[in-house]
Amino acid sequence: MLDVDALLTGSEAAAYAKVTVAAVSNWRARGHLPVATDEHGAEIRDSRGRPKYRLLDVAKAEHATHKRARRAA
Repeated sequence: MLDVDALLTGSEAAAYAKVTVAAVSNWRARGHLPVATDEHGAEIRDSRGRPKYRLLDVAKAEHATHKRARRAA
């Protein structure tokens, strides 16, 4: 069973979605992938200040991007 609220690093998100870390960064920059937030609305980051992403949001971003790519082809 997957924990859809699991927090992933950019590298982990890229591995899950089978894309590059740059693609994950692009999703974030384009507004397709939000940084996970805590109950107070503050962004969740790792000890080095890098953003964390919820698994569900990564899956949604990957699906939306994949869907757009199929339409463009």
